[in-house]
Amino acid sequence: MKRGLEMESGACKRCGSEASVKSGRVRGLQRYRCKECGYHFTATPPRGKPAAMKALALLLYAMGNVSFCSIARLLHVSDVAVLKWVRAEARKLPIPEVAGETVVVTLDEMWHFLKKKPPSFGSGVRRTLTVGEPWPGCWVAVMTPPAKSCLTGSVFRASDSLPTTGPATIA
Repeated sequence: MKRGLEMESGACKRCGSEASVKSGRVRGLQRYRCKECGYHFTATPPRGKPAAMKALALLLYAMGNVSFCSIARLLHVSDVAVLKWVRAEARKLPIPEVAGETVVVTLDEMWHFLKKKPPSFGSGVRRTLTVGEPWPGCWVAVMTPPAKSCLTGSVFRASDSLPTTGPATIA
């Protein structure tokens, strides 16, 4: 065995063995061959940003009042990278259970006013307000337009509608 051929190039990327020898150069980098499995690899640093940087970005975003772009400027990365880090962590979280009661209410206050005026302003469309409490201390309200399959007029009655949790008003 020649002296100096064995290198401390790090562990083999396939089997993790520390026994490797020099095996030429590729793209200006030293290439190594693992003595255990014969795998050729280069001793390059790992790709990506450190986990601590990603954790800081997630913490800044989760605490609020810091946008993706502000975090990106602070950490010298792109805003798309911050977005991908947040989405990757969000996929790992469990889907929250809706423990509170959900109440569906149709807003009809502005309907009479909008019906008399031409629809040159505003949406001119009825909206449905869905209110819920997904977890204690968090109140959520969502306004949605009626479904396209929903007919207006007196064709459907309250008994024909889908079951809802809580009272609903039909205009």
